[in-house]
Amino acid sequence: MLNREKAKTLTIFVLLAFLIAIYLPMRPQNRHQSPSVSANIYILKESTSGTDVLYVGNTITDIGERMLRNLIGFANQTQYTCKEISLGNATVVQTLTKLTTEATNLGFDRHTGTVITWINSGDYAFNVTYKFTATGNIAINAAGLHWNATDNTDNNMFAAASLGGTQAFQNGWNCTAIWSITINAN
Repeated sequence: MLNREKAKTLTIFVLLAFLIAIYLPMRPQNRHQSPSVSANIYILKESTSGTDVLYVGNTITDIGERMLRNLIGFANQTQYTCKEISLGNATVVQTLTKLTTEATNLGFDRHTGTVITWINSGDYAFNVTYKFTATGNIAINAAGLHWNATDNTDNNMFAAASLGGTQAFQNGWNCTAIWSITINAN
């Protein structure tokens, strides 16, 4: 009788393992799923027998990636250079257009960072760095990277980062932000 119960339990476990093995690959993924067709250029081939659509992907060239990096981060560009760093508070999500509250005092107001361009594993990259020094007690939980030094309104924030919770700074403490952006457009 005991062997029959063990066999029954083992059969149930095997059946559950089998069902899980079938279900897991089929379940929908939440985000960042690779599409089955990743075409981003469509070529129409027209002939006397009809029109064919060729779905193909493209490769962004190295000089294309370098151009993008230079447009948004290189110091000799005059418009839309992403080199302004802000500190403040916000819930960081992809749709964020500005920090909810941006620090504008106590040494943590928006500043122009130093830009250094480099190559990261074959892709063009740049760093933006600025060292803030608190002139009083301040608490922040987010940082922003902007393309405008003085416009604190919506729609000029290139990237935002959560600091992993609220961080308190006292007078004389430093906060160095080093933003590293790699342009990999493929």
